[in-house]
This record gives sequence, structure tokens and C-alpha cells, in this order.
Amino acid sequence: MASISQDQFRTTVTPGDAAAVEAIVRSAGVFSEEEIAIARELVEDNLARGSIASGYHFLFSDGVDGLDGYTAFGPIPGTDHRYELYWIAVRRAAQRTKLAARLLKASEDEARQMGGVMMIAETSTRPDYAPAQKFYCAQSYALLADIPDWHADGDGLAIFGRRLT
Repeated sequence: MASISQDQFRTTVTPGDAAAVEAIVRSAGVFSEEEIAIARELVEDNLARGSIASGYHFLFSDGVDGLDGYTAFGPIPGTDHRYELYWIAVRRAAQRTKLAARLLKASEDEARQMGGVMMIAETSTRPDYAPAQKFYCAQSYALLADIPDWHADGDGLAIFGRRLT
């Protein structure tokens, strides 16, 4: 699958991406060890089985100092052309450059090219996730659901979505 964005993000996963993704996600300072392991596992699953079999598609933004940011997204099983944005993360040094917005738009474009009609993104409702919630709203995502105490007591689930058509 060739990227259709003007940024020409890389879509092919390489063996070094697992460690680079782990480093970016870990540096965010909000994810648990279990979540960090999941981010890495998605890359490893794609490497082992490919995008179609694993269901995990990636866009990577390579910078002069390594990976600047990435997204992981894929079709939601059992739905009619709905996609989920599993991860979006940008290295601190590349933040405030609108890279996250460009990655998200390119992911939406890729999902649309694959027949996607809606993109869903989930995030925590903890106060330290307020920037993520603000980001989705700024990208024209609607809050579809707010489920209290989903992840743990005091840590709810916010589900955002946007039609791609």
C-alpha cells in the first residue's frame, strides 16, 4: 500500500521500528508498561504476518534523528468498513509541528482508500490525557461515548469518531 499523503509517510514496517515505537510511546509518560508492550506487539505482529493478516497498518514519519512519529490503525473486525486508530504518537522534539495532525489525516486517507467510512479513536479520561482529547476535537472528531471507570476506578474511556466519507 503506497502512502497517498503529501508527506510521503513510510508504510513499510522494518525490524528497527519495534524499538523506535516503544521509545516514542514510553517517552510520552502516560502509558503503562502493559500499554507500551502492546504498542510494540502491534509492530511485531505486522512484521510477522503483514498488514492484511495482522490487521495493523502503519504510517511512519522518519526524521534526521530517527522516528519522529507514527500511527497504527486498522479495520475493526465485525464492522462495516469502520477503522480504529490504535496509536498515534510523536516524539517530543517533533511536537508542535502539526506532525500528529498530518499523520492522522494521512491515516484517514489510507483507511478511506481501503474502503473505510469511519475512524474511531479511544483514549483515557484521566486529566493527563486532556491534550489527546483536545487534539481529537481539533481534528473534527466527535465524542461518541464517555464511559466512567472503564480502565480502572477514576480512569474512564472516551471514544471519538469521525466519518471519512
